[in-house]
Amino acid sequence: MKKYSVLLEDDHRILLDGMKNLLQDPYEVKATASSGQEALELIKNHDFDVLITDYEMPGINGLDLVKAMSAAQPEAKIIVLSMHDDPSVVRELFRSGASGYILKKDTYNSISAALQKVSEGKRFMSDAVAEILISEPTTENSGVLTPREIEILKLVAREMSSKQIAEILFISERTVETHRKNILKKTGATNLAGLVKFAYVNNIIR
Repeated sequence: MKKYSVLLEDDHRILLDGMKNLLQDPYEVKATASSGQEALELIKNHDFDVLITDYEMPGINGLDLVKAMSAAQPEAKIIVLSMHDDPSVVRELFRSGASGYILKKDTYNSISAALQKVSEGKRFMSDAVAEILISEPTTENSGVLTPREIEILKLVAREMSSKQIAEILFISERTVETHRKNILKKTGATNLAGLVKFAYVNNIIR
């Protein structure tokens, strides 16, 4: 079984220790940091599979750390813990490279599910965060799906087959299937209902 090396960052020692004790195989805490600057130094000198970081912290904030991690180690998965329930904060973090977003009050209930999802290359947000985004629809999809993927998602939502979509867009059926797989991976949806929900929430279809 693949082992995942984890970097934990939080300026509260109790939460840091609690998170460290919570993680189990195949996730192994390789280092901890109590500030953004300390985490940044670790990122520069060591490779990690997963970064779990607070959003508000001394010095470098969570957004800056997410951007730095994404640039230095683009394959790493990033989960952000926060007390913020502002939809604009959540979206900005995802656009900057975060893979998961969890409210601190949900941490112990959601962290295992988040780790599993992001390790599979999917995005994760706790139920509370999902409800926030659903209540605040946005058209800011460029950071999630490409224009072509949005075009295909609209046709998928109309229950068109890959063959029908290929004929409409003058592309191969195999290309459509690849796009569909990428759309599922990016949105975290597992079926048509999930894709339709994503499309409505993000004003792709009305």
